[in-house]
Amino acid sequence: MQNLKLDTDSKFKKPNTALVMMPKIGNLTSVSRKLFNVILHTTQKQVIEMTKNGAVVDAKHYFTARLDELVKPIQASESNIITHAKNALKEMRRVEVSWEAPDANSGVIWSSMNLLSEARIVKEKGILFAYWALPPGLMEVIEDPIRFTLLEIDQISMLKTYAAVALYEICTRYKNNPSGLTSEHNLDWWVDALTQTPRIDPKTNKARLRPWTKFKNEHGNAALREINEKSDIGVELVERKGIGKTIVAAQFKVWRKSDISKPDVPQLGKSLAEKVTILGLELSSISTLLRQGQNEIILMDALTKLEMRITRDDQEPVGSRLAYLRKILESNNQYIRESTTHPVLPKKIAEKTTPELKIEHTYRDERRLAIRLELLQLSKTEQKKYAIQSIDELKSRGQSNPAMSRKIESEEWVTYHILFNMMIEKFAIEQYGIDWAVEP
Repeated sequence: MQNLKLDTDSKFKKPNTALVMMPKIGNLTSVSRKLFNVILHTTQKQVIEMTKNGAVVDAKHYFTARLDELVKPIQASESNIITHAKNALKEMRRVEVSWEAPDANSGVIWSSMNLLSEARIVKEKGILFAYWALPPGLMEVIEDPIRFTLLEIDQISMLKTYAAVALYEICTRYKNNPSGLTSEHNLDWWVDALTQTPRIDPKTNKARLRPWTKFKNEHGNAALREINEKSDIGVELVERKGIGKTIVAAQFKVWRKSDISKPDVPQLGKSLAEKVTILGLELSSISTLLRQGQNEIILMDALTKLEMRITRDDQEPVGSRLAYLRKILESNNQYIRESTTHPVLPKKIAEKTTPELKIEHTYRDERRLAIRLELLQLSKTEQKKYAIQSIDELKSRGQSNPAMSRKIESEEWVTYHILFNMMIEKFAIEQYGIDWAVEP
């Protein structure tokens, strides 16, 4: 076995699909989570180096590094290096973690696996070495992730609490986004994502999540202070209230401390950023449109038209949402230019410009859009009930297929138009009755 030296570069391309780690079986400490990042970073560098030299990395390959070099980035003391490493490696072997994407654009590649397939510590010529193997699913994305977040290992090492480490990883994903906002999630999602203990107690099979307010007071506020005091980013909690004063969801505002005074970065308003995220568009693409001179109000109107179009089940699915958005903007801007020249522009002339983009907003369309947003605000667990009802209905009609079942398993039903449209119908009838689309 070749003992490749640990790379000292602290910048790690962590796959976005591995940012949100939710322990389901076993406990994961902050030390273990930080060491796991170092192990992934080391693995990534060694795979690239070996591949460059023509070597083949198979599933049985053991990666290795000197134990002192492996532990050094997490600032564990030399006196108890073996204890730290043993405990952390044991945790990584025993804990079972589910991954969830931090936003709709990242996708979920896998869930429910141990962090390491195998790990051991060996003494060679008086020097301690760590050996480890990764699960195949993790190896698939670690070598050259398509979508990744550039994490600073030295920044993570300064954080002590688990909640701070977990929140820092998620928020770093958004530090370069023009909106400066993470995706919005329900409160249980955040508690699960920032908690080091399993959501389900394996002995009682009951949920162990703390209520949001209690979790925030015990861990959340301290994590915010720690990140703001010690790291390269600033983070602020943004809570959303539902009916009355009840808090139903949360997200975080994120900024790079070195970029606070930069005035040339277009800032997306919260409403605009939320709509962009729901539609599955890249925030950076919308920022580019703003830099090119698009008006934010006109842009919001175009996004609404796009949303109305993709929710229609009587037309072909939209291929490229960004391309379609640009066509709507082009149509809107053309109408504005012609209106400036011809203040009393006949409606028929505007329709002739781009007839394929004509959308008639009926009461049913408006209700469907509102109900769709209500459905998206539910947790994935709550949405899944309607997904199962919908696929059963589609099966009875002979309109289901294996891809539809896979979308339900991966909880990506929103990307399958026929299935999601049926879910909207099921949810609407349950909440508002069969006359949900009848104008009063």
